[in-house]
Amino acid sequence: MKKLDFKIIIFFVSFCMISCSDEDETFLTSDTNYFPLEVGNSWTYTNELIQNSETLEGTETLSVLGRNQNRFRFTQSVADLVGFYTSILASGEVYKQNRNQQIIYDGEFSIELENNIGALEIPLEDVVLYDAGLSQGDIMSTSSGEFQQNINGFPVDFLFEINSIHNGFLAQYVINNITYDDVFVSEIQVLLSASVFLVITDVPVIQEQKVTTIKNYYAKGVGLISSEATTDVIFEDIPPQLNIEIPDVNFTSSQNLLDYTVASEL
Repeated sequence: MKKLDFKIIIFFVSFCMISCSDEDETFLTSDTNYFPLEVGNSWTYTNELIQNSETLEGTETLSVLGRNQNRFRFTQSVADLVGFYTSILASGEVYKQNRNQQIIYDGEFSIELENNIGALEIPLEDVVLYDAGLSQGDIMSTSSGEFQQNINGFPVDFLFEINSIHNGFLAQYVINNITYDDVFVSEIQVLLSASVFLVITDVPVIQEQKVTTIKNYYAKGVGLISSEATTDVIFEDIPPQLNIEIPDVNFTSSQNLLDYTVASEL
């Protein structure tokens, strides 16, 4: 009996040691800094845009411009081609909660339209870019709302939904021939629909659809190392009363880290 008790004790102690080790690793990972934010930190990207069978390329540098308490603002220095996701970051602010466990964004998302219609400006509020407390496949944040935009004299009502999804971790990821370790992957999805009221009924302009998907890669201690975005907006037949044609929007954009300067957070 004593031998049996001793084996049970040994098993219990070993189990506790393994469990404690797992908890320590989880704790260390949860406070890993995947987006170092200090004024002066900067990231230079190679950008590519494919639209209307045309490919454009260029570079730009995203820098942390200022800080207001725990909120950080960005600025872009563009050589040839502005980046899609970095433009979103530069249009708003990011802040952290629970040290490095959550990174949250407030700003706006813009889709350019043709025929001098202007851009669709979709407000983004409390969009979670990273959440260490969740697991792969979890929705980190979701929000919805509406806005109205005048198109050729007619008020068009837009409904939107923004989902941010945890896509898990990669042990390594290669960008521009450089290998980055411990990479967090996330995805932002933008859903949109639109209608216009004519005479006695609402007429659809955009059927509800996923118009944009942005997949982002953040490396431990480095920040955003890559972003891949696809936008595809399909318009319904525009009612003749609007007296305008609105072409569909379709493009893909990619950004890959070329160089960076990152100081430790204070």
